[in-house]
Amino acid sequence: MDFFAHQDRARRQTRFLVLLFILALIAIVLAVDVVVLSLVANVGNETGQLTLPGPGWIAEHAGLVTLVSLATAAFIAMASLFRIATLGSGGGKVARSLGGTLVTPDTRDPLRRRLYNVVEEMAIASGVPVPEVYVLEQEAGLNAFAAGYTPGDAAIAVTRGSLESLNRNELQGVIAHEFSHVLNGDMRLNMRLIGVLFGILVISLIGRTILRSVRRPRFTSGRSGNKGGGIALIVAVGAALAVIGYVGLFFARLIKAGVSRQREYLADASAVQFTRQTDGIAGALKKIGYGASSLIQDSDGEEVSHMLFANGLSAFLKLYATHPPIEARIRALDPGFDPVAYLRDMARQTAARDAAAEQERSGAASETRTTQTQWNRLMESLIILTPGAVSGSVGNPQEQHIEHAAELRRRIPELLYHAAHSHSGALLLSLALLLDENEAIRARQLARLSASFGAEHLSLIEKLHARVSDLGPPFRLPLMELAFPALRQRPRDQIQAFVALIDELIQSDGRVDTFEYLLSRALLSHLRDAEHPGRPASQRRIKLVNSLDQLHTLFCVVAHLGHADGDQAARDAYQVGMLALLPNSIDWPDYQAPQKWVRQMDAALDTLDRLPPVAKEELVTALTTTISHDGTVTVGEAELLRAVCTILHCPLPPFVLDSDAAP
Repeated sequence: MDFFAHQDRARRQTRFLVLLFILALIAIVLAVDVVVLSLVANVGNETGQLTLPGPGWIAEHAGLVTLVSLATAAFIAMASLFRIATLGSGGGKVARSLGGTLVTPDTRDPLRRRLYNVVEEMAIASGVPVPEVYVLEQEAGLNAFAAGYTPGDAAIAVTRGSLESLNRNELQGVIAHEFSHVLNGDMRLNMRLIGVLFGILVISLIGRTILRSVRRPRFTSGRSGNKGGGIALIVAVGAALAVIGYVGLFFARLIKAGVSRQREYLADASAVQFTRQTDGIAGALKKIGYGASSLIQDSDGEEVSHMLFANGLSAFLKLYATHPPIEARIRALDPGFDPVAYLRDMARQTAARDAAAEQERSGAASETRTTQTQWNRLMESLIILTPGAVSGSVGNPQEQHIEHAAELRRRIPELLYHAAHSHSGALLLSLALLLDENEAIRARQLARLSASFGAEHLSLIEKLHARVSDLGPPFRLPLMELAFPALRQRPRDQIQAFVALIDELIQSDGRVDTFEYLLSRALLSHLRDAEHPGRPASQRRIKLVNSLDQLHTLFCVVAHLGHADGDQAARDAYQVGMLALLPNSIDWPDYQAPQKWVRQMDAALDTLDRLPPVAKEELVTALTTTISHDGTVTVGEAELLRAVCTILHCPLPPFVLDSDAAP
């Protein structure tokens, strides 16, 4: 999966969605015009025959036509904007609206514990914060979805049926499929689609509500005649609106089908790429296609049907289907699939599968673990980074990343793991991650923290920092990602105070550690995304050639950090990176050793985050060239690159040694 190309494709699909919405809007407006104008044309008509307005009548009443058209269009547009606004709190809002129950990291239920572990491992492997995790308790079908605008406000939901029926490999395949949507920009498009489609469907919803409110109209004579006539009129209006609404429903389902079907094939392929095996996701699809149902019973299932892992609604026309046929998806993963043989094997192996499922529920599922020797080599080694390989791995975790993430999570000490998942501990752990390694500087930082925290909390921060230092750089970003869900749940005023405290902590010692700075900015970027999930991914797009000052700041800092043996080596690394990024330009500023660069770096990263996806790919490649210019890349430098990519919304998986190279 090409992360940058997929991001660009999602942006183009958004423009395509706007075009389809306009066409649907025109069709609905015309339908409303026909109904309203026909009613007006027949007012006072005593012939008993329906009179349809002709061109002459329409021309004579052009003002009314214009008024009805504008009112209808405005109503639909306002309904869409209202629905988009209600989704402003992010993916969790969608999950809760479908009856989702939040899964907490301290759950004692083995099935939910397994689900949370899989999601955490996938988040660490992908280089994104851990999303909120929900279970749709009332849904027995096998399904799942990812919702949100950015990884910072994402939520992953699975049905109770998926939780109980899928084994760990199958569940991991489904979660990998959903993480593909998280990483490649599909979530933002899906959320916008919900808002747009609500506007299209709103007239149908009103019509159906009116019809449901009138139970059994009775047309009587005498004293109840007026009442019966009034009810008949209400029924007629409701029926007309419902019929018009079906025009909107037709277009809505066509739009969903056109936007979502091809992306499901890509997400399936990505899931296989993540897990390096087809049995997981193919097994889940086989269970859906040959035995279980994926249908969603909630009345809001129509709104989210395009977001689901499999078809959540029955579609009598393939044209309406939001997902490709199950068998086609299975054959794309397993070309030799034989349904008859599969059903026969299912019947023969039921007992064995039940035994395996019971073993997994007891927490005895096996996990691949790296050897201590391999782990030590990773912690102490120099890493070889190839620029093209690095940019190609953005938003594109592989099997070894997931195995590495599982091993990393297993190696996190219990003290740090519990701190990352507790309401107060997540904040203290975040501060511990930002403490300097220099004892004198750290003492000054702790003195500053003493104004906000008591002695007991300060002692815990020091203890957490000591454990983080023992673990080494590869654990710092993953710990931040694990702590993020608990941190984002704090009240807004506390988060703002925390942000201010981070700034003071970073600058109070008079010497800014680059990695601590970038780690803090990565955390702040996630918090900003979570606080304003519906905001645009960026403002006006910019070009590389118009960002020379910002590029100069970024490359000077990165070159200086990785080449402490002298300005000339840093200057050469800077020049090589800028040349790789802008080969046709010689106008970039000369290298300068960074001095008091924090504010300039803040502005540079904010600006460069507005680059289009293709330009970000070039930027990541050039940064890798600068870092690896001297032929040696330390674990710390590699994690620095990951932090920069996180801030630029280009999630980079952790760097893992090739197992074939292990002694």
